[in-house]
Amino acid sequence: MAGFEGALPLDAFDVCAANPAREHVAEPEAALKLVEELSNGQALRKIKLSNKSYGSKAAKAIAEKLASLRGVKDVDVSDVIAGRPEAEALEVLETLATALAKASGYGDAKRSRVTALDVSDNALGQKGLDALLPLFMGAAPLVHLKTCNNGMSSQAAHQLKDVLTSKGVTSLESFHYFNNMSGDEGAKAIAEIVQKSPDLTDLRFSGTRAGRAGSLVFAEALRARQLLVTVDLADNTFGTDGGQLLGEWLSAANGASPLEVLNVRDCSLGDDGFGELCSGLEKCDNLRVLDFSGNELTADAFTSTKWLASCASTLEVLQVEENEFSSRGAGRLAKGFSSTSFPALSTFVCRASEIGSPGAF
Repeated sequence: MAGFEGALPLDAFDVCAANPAREHVAEPEAALKLVEELSNGQALRKIKLSNKSYGSKAAKAIAEKLASLRGVKDVDVSDVIAGRPEAEALEVLETLATALAKASGYGDAKRSRVTALDVSDNALGQKGLDALLPLFMGAAPLVHLKTCNNGMSSQAAHQLKDVLTSKGVTSLESFHYFNNMSGDEGAKAIAEIVQKSPDLTDLRFSGTRAGRAGSLVFAEALRARQLLVTVDLADNTFGTDGGQLLGEWLSAANGASPLEVLNVRDCSLGDDGFGELCSGLEKCDNLRVLDFSGNELTADAFTSTKWLASCASTLEVLQVEENEFSSRGAGRLAKGFSSTSFPALSTFVCRASEIGSPGAF
């Protein structure tokens, strides 16, 4: 996936490796210095230009060298236009996108082979997506995409859907869409992307201002996605009906779900919605991380704890904080734990759930 952690491999370049400071880069000389270690025609698989705000002159100055690179497949252009006026920001995005698409396509942007792309933190609207099209519309389909913290509207979400599904199904294996402002209509557009992405294993759809209508459409879209390993659905509005849809999705794998990480924090499930979800959790025996904090759960949510037994051997992290289950609920949860062993459990968080001394003991 687009991004760099630890020591950089020889086929990767991160503009922040030598100078990690977040800064505005306006002048051509300063921009060229950032990429001076790159050689014209150099073979490179990954490139990360983020954490710098480029002016139009700076972007144009490095475009020629960027376009000369060969074999680029993993591109991170997150956070590259902070504080820039709209017209200049769009020009910068188009300049960088075109140059990097050429680098991937051995001089021809239309033959781009970029498969991993991170365009987060760029306040993208429809115009911004248009500017980045060379990286979306190459000869190879995207496999990994992050578009987070972009404040994307419902219109931008629909445009993203049209771009990604222009050839029918997508090849996405990981898709992160976090902290946008697309609401119910945007949720419906993103749900269509999920419906048309049969290879998804890593999905993040959270913090999008989706209400009940959009959340339910998205939950329904998950039904056929049985390859998912990591799912973050925090800050949606599922309620009881959404909990039922999520439970049906988890149950559909008939005990063969590969799901390892599930985040349904702040999803308005309530006791009834959580109960519906648990019917599916009972079929998930590979869960390592589970977070259902902030769902207004009372003690009644833990009348049954069968779901705990199903993942007892694999569960590493369980977060149930900021609920309302009190000491009575804590006691019921404790019984679920005492009925079997949890050899892998390293983190259990239940603070701010109205637990008094009896429940704590």
